Amino acid sequence: MGKRLRLYNYFALKKCQKRVCTAEDRISQLPEEILVYILSFLTVKEAADTSVLSRRWLRLWTCIPRLDFDATKPLDEVASQFKLRKRHMKKYLRWVNRTLQMCKGQRLDQFRVNFDLNKFAQREIDSWLEFALSREVQRLELDLLKGGEDIRDFDYCYTFPERLLGLNGSSSGLPHSINFQTSPLVSQNFKSVKMLLLKSVNVTGEVLEFFLHNCPFLEKMVVHGSGTLVNLEVVGPSLKLRHLEIWYCLNVESLKICDTNLKTLGTSSGKKLLLKNVPMLVEVDILGWPYTHILDDISSHLSCVLSQLEVLTLHASHSLLFLQENLEHYNLAELSKLKKFVLTIFGRKDQSLLGYTSIIRAAPQLKEFELQLTLSCPFQSNRECNKAIKCPLHHLKVVKLCGYYSGVVHLELVRYFLENAIGLKRIIIDPRNPIFSRVPLELEVIGKQQTARNLAKLQLEGEVPPDIELVIL
Repeated sequence: MGKRLRLYNYFALKKCQKRVCTAEDRISQLPEEILVYILSFLTVKEAADTSVLSRRWLRLWTCIPRLDFDATKPLDEVASQFKLRKRHMKKYLRWVNRTLQMCKGQRLDQFRVNFDLNKFAQREIDSWLEFALSREVQRLELDLLKGGEDIRDFDYCYTFPERLLGLNGSSSGLPHSINFQTSPLVSQNFKSVKMLLLKSVNVTGEVLEFFLHNCPFLEKMVVHGSGTLVNLEVVGPSLKLRHLEIWYCLNVESLKICDTNLKTLGTSSGKKLLLKNVPMLVEVDILGWPYTHILDDISSHLSCVLSQLEVLTLHASHSLLFLQENLEHYNLAELSKLKKFVLTIFGRKDQSLLGYTSIIRAAPQLKEFELQLTLSCPFQSNRECNKAIKCPLHHLKVVKLCGYYSGVVHLELVRYFLENAIGLKRIIIDPRNPIFSRVPLELEVIGKQQTARNLAKLQLEGEVPPDIELVIL
């Protein structure tokens, strides 16, 4: 009986294998346009790997409209072993050059470069840009940040070539439109751009304004770490732009945003910011200025939009913390529509953050509060918890506290919300450092995070009532 059963299983397996081998490949029978569309959701490397499937798939990937040259793995390796940088850079340049030689697509939905590249790759990147623009690219992204995260020395940044735009290369002080000398072909190539992202790229205000005024579909512009950006004007109701970010461009002297339908703005150049007639602006992400009264600066530079903001993200450095005691009694103009407030603190001392509750009191419709605390030397404190001015918070539902190390800083905030937030539903504790890093965590850091989790559990489980969900990540 056993022998007969084994024979039956053997022939059943053979029959099953035969059926699998002779199964009809229906996916490969789909029209080429559909197959290329499916491949377009992959990175370049993932799409190219499909060429081994069959002869039908051999060249399909060369027609994809999205060229995402993602290099997450090499960047992670460089972050942990910097000596590998030069080798990986050469490999990356060869990879992109060879791929572009094989690509047959006539139009590009996306062209994305993501690697640690500087001015010594100027010639190669120039040719990549020419390739992308000749195919009427819609999303153009050059993410050249050092190690994928740091700011590069401006002198070593890649420089966006003005010649590709047909600019005359001078700032004569004449009206901006006069400085734009473009050929019909160049203008047509730029008309399709919907998103422009430039990180660790030296770019001038004239170049950015060229994009703004010559790309009727441009909705998003991100500039990060440019040393040549001095003046930028985003002006005119005809602009399609809805999202603008200007970060760590340290030589900016003026940033003028007027008469536009911009919806979201992020900038570290708030001190140079001029806002006027931006009725659609509902989300602002802004860096606080050292050695100043932060709420005074917010009131002066954001005064025309405070009543319409729905999301406010405020970054404050340690130099602002010594002023926080004066913040608690500050009467900020009412943030009548604010739904979410995110506070990012880079600090050195275990000082109370209850002063920032003045912003919370000014937002009667606030539903979500998030604190991202980064301490240069995380430690636990034994000081007594302070108390803030009482104020009923009728709509606050979610509180998230990141970087839970010192304990008392977060504990006094939790107690404040438990006393005042009438409808609070959830408290989320995340002990991890909110700053992104490619370097793998050391065992010591992992141990500190686990200690923070244990501390949060010990301190909060007895304080948080059962009808409020406590989540410790």
